[in-house]
Amino acid sequence: MMSESSIWSLLSLAVAALLATGASAQAAESQGWQESQIKQGDGQGGWILKPAQKQVLRGGGGFGLAQVDNGEVVCMGIKGKTEDGKEITVIAFSSDRGETWTDTEELAGITGRPMMLAYLGKGNLTFTAAPDFTDSIRYFSNDYGRTWSEGIAEQPASNGRPWHNEGNPLIDRDAQGIATAMAETGYNYAPGTWPVEPCDAFFRWSRDGGETWIDEVKPEAWRWQATYQGKLYTRSVCEGSLVRAKNGWLVAALRTDLHPAHIVYNTDNLCGTAVSLSKDNGRTWSPLRMLYTAGRHHATLLRMPNGDLVMTYVVRDDMRGTELASNRKGCEAVISHDNGLTWNLDRSYILDEFEFFDEEDPYKCVCGHQYSILLDDGSILTTYSNYRKGPILIRWRP
Repeated sequence: MMSESSIWSLLSLAVAALLATGASAQAAESQGWQESQIKQGDGQGGWILKPAQKQVLRGGGGFGLAQVDNGEVVCMGIKGKTEDGKEITVIAFSSDRGETWTDTEELAGITGRPMMLAYLGKGNLTFTAAPDFTDSIRYFSNDYGRTWSEGIAEQPASNGRPWHNEGNPLIDRDAQGIATAMAETGYNYAPGTWPVEPCDAFFRWSRDGGETWIDEVKPEAWRWQATYQGKLYTRSVCEGSLVRAKNGWLVAALRTDLHPAHIVYNTDNLCGTAVSLSKDNGRTWSPLRMLYTAGRHHATLLRMPNGDLVMTYVVRDDMRGTELASNRKGCEAVISHDNGLTWNLDRSYILDEFEFFDEEDPYKCVCGHQYSILLDDGSILTTYSNYRKGPILIRWRP
């Protein structure tokens, strides 16, 4: 993640306050799921209201979710800081698809924001964290998240710099649900080059649950160009999420570098989202299809049982192109019915929304980070960080 020290401090304080409360307090204060509504675009500029369930989390959120084969949902987040300023990693569990949660537990000796949480089957989970926002460490559990390994240094990128990531990995599984391969995207910037120079972005595979990585590529197709004030700029992408479409293609939802019109603001709140496809298992990738030029990112990708692809993401700034369209923030989703080739933006979903505007900083960040999983009953569980209320949990069906 790019340097956002003030934003990280705000997020840490908000999440710390919320994660300090256990499951019993949650039942008393939030009373589990609250019946609510989400909006879906009708394709003609209007909205259709649909039922959903929501709650403010009392146990982690915004960074990672996983449902394991004993039926539990695992939720990871952060809770305060150590004396030396490192964010403390915590975990909570739900046995009723997210309605109530156990007390949050600190992961002994582990600090940093939990990224790329994934369930590999047979009780095995993995995630990464960067305690100092530099080198990442990968952790493993073989008992459904109750205990975790000391961790191993994340294998660096081929350019010799640290491997950073955020989003969701791709997990290929056998008929019993056991992971046979895992793929992820990663990125890094040359020191001191953000936000002017383009990012280096990569894709790679692991055949041993994330311990080692092979077949890394640096797709040239993940670079894009934009003209601003008569000058041509080369830009790139950074973090990303992956899913395998029903026809076998790989689909990547990638957070973009700043559009050149926004470089002067020096804030990654204005990053956008683009999509790229691979028809040869990640060796080559299609040119980027820009879904959102700015303001919408932190994507998660899911494949539904009918083959539809669902992308959830946060709305840090409601942009139309490079211009601010409204003061709306929150979390949204969009669907592809054709294996990621096209996305129905005029039929997008607003999962949660609120108004916020700061005259001194019109692009100020008040929400961020999200994650979604497909539950065993066919519903989607989405969490995102609302810095004013705390992590929001949404259970919905597209």
